[in-house]
Amino acid sequence: MEYSIRTTWDQRPITHSPIQITLSKEDKSPEKVKVTVQGQFFNDPPNPGGKTGEAFPGLWDFEVAEVFFLNDNNQYLEVELSPHGQHLVLLLKAERDAFKTELPLEYTATITGDQWIGTAYIPCGYFPPRVSKFNAYAIHGAGENRVYQSLYPVPTGKYKNPDFHRLDYFADIDLKNLLPQNWAASYHSDLWRPIIGTKSFSISTTWDGHPINHDPITLQINKLDDKDQVKVIARGPLFNDPQNPGGVPGQPFDQLWDYEVAEAFFLNEENQYLEVELCPHGQHLVLLLKGRRDSFKTKLPMNYTATITKGKWEGVAYIPAEYFPPKVSKFNAYAIHGSGSDRVYQSLYPTPKDKYTDPDFHRLEYFQQIHFEDILPSNWMASYKSDLWNHQESK
Repeated sequence: MEYSIRTTWDQRPITHSPIQITLSKEDKSPEKVKVTVQGQFFNDPPNPGGKTGEAFPGLWDFEVAEVFFLNDNNQYLEVELSPHGQHLVLLLKAERDAFKTELPLEYTATITGDQWIGTAYIPCGYFPPRVSKFNAYAIHGAGENRVYQSLYPVPTGKYKNPDFHRLDYFADIDLKNLLPQNWAASYHSDLWRPIIGTKSFSISTTWDGHPINHDPITLQINKLDDKDQVKVIARGPLFNDPQNPGGVPGQPFDQLWDYEVAEAFFLNEENQYLEVELCPHGQHLVLLLKGRRDSFKTKLPMNYTATITKGKWEGVAYIPAEYFPPKVSKFNAYAIHGSGSDRVYQSLYPTPKDKYTDPDFHRLEYFQQIHFEDILPSNWMASYKSDLWNHQESK
């Protein structure tokens, strides 16, 4: 696989020969991916110091090429390579959320005149499971002359500043051919094993795909090995609009969607789905639906607590396994706040801009894939049983 970085971070053409990046495999090292970087050497900034062949923290502040490998759960590997021989490897479990840094890497670089070439061998275990997207970057220059370049850039004029962690602009990559074991059901990584059972999402757009102008609501879905349930954590800014709807914290509250709320929907291929609504004031609402808007269970009990601190809130819910329809395969999440004409509806996976005039969180065709078997393996087993759903399917 060969790539050329021909544009700036915001899609403007560059004025020099591009950085070339090649991804390949070798028969001698089937458990590694070979990354070759070559291109123009600017020596600006100059050599940052440190030892060649070793990790260097903050390498992104110097002349560097970077490759990012992302999966559908926003888990990704970031590899930074310097023409002077230093490197930096980070594993991130969500946008900007690194849990491993400065990992060792087999890497060498040489400089010849105004050109450089670097070769790295990335171990299979560094990649998150089922890598599906990719981006690459190059940086050089200092101060006002700092230049940020991107393989898959953002649209010109959409953002004021470069940010290489805008994951929605990454493009597809077929890592199955390059590293088939990364997509195998038996894939194992000691580094990623504690993270695989956690999926993180950030609701950064309105229901119809427009960017929001405040910190997003985030949802974290966690596997619990010792309990037959799923933990969901919602976090974000508190608008307190509408205000506390009343009721009893920790108890169901009917029509909670009319208040400030975060929502998570878990869908299977039969259009059966679980809807979970979480309020910053402690109320919740859980519904089971056997088709679009066709609920047959509502106000189910759930262990849920919420706290408000300094303009922010956090809600923690424990969802029993039996609430999920069998073989959950798709997901969407939402956030709502505001009153009257200022009511704001936000979506993780929005509908296309200008296609609809009104929000509707039950447009199931816009839900996207989730590997729910990583979170709740029993949900995908042939032996999965739920008195709630089995009774419904028998009708």
